[in-house]
Amino acid sequence: MKISINHKTTYYFSETVPKLMQSVRLYPSVCRNQKTISWSVKSDKGMIIKSHCDALGHKIFHIYNREITGSQTIISKGIVETKYTSGVLKGLKEKINPICFLRDTELTKPCRKILLLSKKLGNKNTDEISMCHKMNNIVSKSIKYKSGSTSIYTSANDSLLQGSGVCQDFAHILISLARKNNFPARYVSGFLMEENGNAEQATHAWSEIFISDLGWVGFDPSHNKCIDEGYVRVCCGLDSLDSSMIKGVKTNFSGNENLKVDVSISNCQ
Repeated sequence: MKISINHKTTYYFSETVPKLMQSVRLYPSVCRNQKTISWSVKSDKGMIIKSHCDALGHKIFHIYNREITGSQTIISKGIVETKYTSGVLKGLKEKINPICFLRDTELTKPCRKILLLSKKLGNKNTDEISMCHKMNNIVSKSIKYKSGSTSIYTSANDSLLQGSGVCQDFAHILISLARKNNFPARYVSGFLMEENGNAEQATHAWSEIFISDLGWVGFDPSHNKCIDEGYVRVCCGLDSLDSSMIKGVKTNFSGNENLKVDVSISNCQ
C-alpha cells in the first residue's frame, strides 16, 4: 500500500521567544515493513539541520530559532509504501536492549486495575504469542474509545478509572499490562490508513511487545489487532511523552504557547 501523509504542526506564542531549540523525529522508520518513497521536513522559521540517527533508529533533525514571534509551522510530508508482515517489526537498526522497555513510567506504572486485568489472563504458561494476543484483546475491552476524553498527561490508571480514552490510552494500558507480565513493551507513534479506506486525520498510537524468537511485534488495542500494511511507523519510546515527534526547549520565555496539529492521509496507490 502506498500512503500519502501531510503532517502540519503549528505553534502559537503569546510573546517573543528569545531562543527555541527543537528536536524533531518526523521521519518514517527505516525498516523492511515500509519504504519511504519521498519525504521532507520543513519549518517556516529557523534553521533545520539533519543531526544523527539515535540508538532506536530515529532520524533526528534539529531546528534552531532566535527571537521568534507569532507562530511557527513545521510540515512533514511524503509517500510511504508499506507491506504486511503479520505485525512483526523487521530490519530496524536499533542498539537498545529490549529489557530497557520493562521500565515503568508515571504514565504506565501498574495499578490495582492493571492487576485485575492481569488476573483475566488465566493460565500464564501458554506460549508468548498467544499471551500477547490475549493481553491485546483484554485491553481492547478495558475502556471505551472517546475522542477528547484524555490529555497527553493521562496515565493508564487515570483512563482505566474513568473508563474511556483514545488510542494513546489503550497503548499505555497494554504497555503497563505487558510489563507487569515481564514482556518488554513500548509506545509507538505513527499514522493509520484503515482497511476500509478511511484514515485517521491525526497521528495514531499503538504498542510493540518483544516476543522471544520473533522480536518486536506491533499490537493496536484500540482496534484489537496486530498492525498491518495500513500503519506507518515513525517513532517509539517508553510512553507517549517519550515518543513525542517534536520536543522543544525555550529559554527566558514567560509567555504562553498553544499548539495545533493537522494531518491529511490518503491511499495513493
